[in-house]
Amino acid sequence: MISLLVHPEAALERRRAVRKMRSPDAAVRFDQALNALFDRIERDSNQFPEHGLLAVQNGRTLLFAIRRAMFPKPFPYVVFFYVRQTNAIILAIAHAKRRPGYWADRR
Repeated sequence: MISLLVHPEAALERRRAVRKMRSPDAAVRFDQALNALFDRIERDSNQFPEHGLLAVQNGRTLLFAIRRAMFPKPFPYVVFFYVRQTNAIILAIAHAKRRPGYWADRR
């Protein structure tokens, strides 16, 4: 099992998504779905398909395989993350139909 780390901007996206839900019940179901998805990522991150690679420059270029975890219906959200050593780093909790790839420069 790996540890889960959430990028600060992804944590903000989570809070915004919960606030935008149409009802308090939907907000609770969204939050529960996200927690269940996080649990699945921690248990077996390889079950999620690779989405692509992210180049991170910090004096050198590093490439990480980005993985994509889809939310269950009816929530149109996607969690993008990569695994480094014993950590899964959540880069974005993104709406599936808005601004694709906006999160790609996050480190």
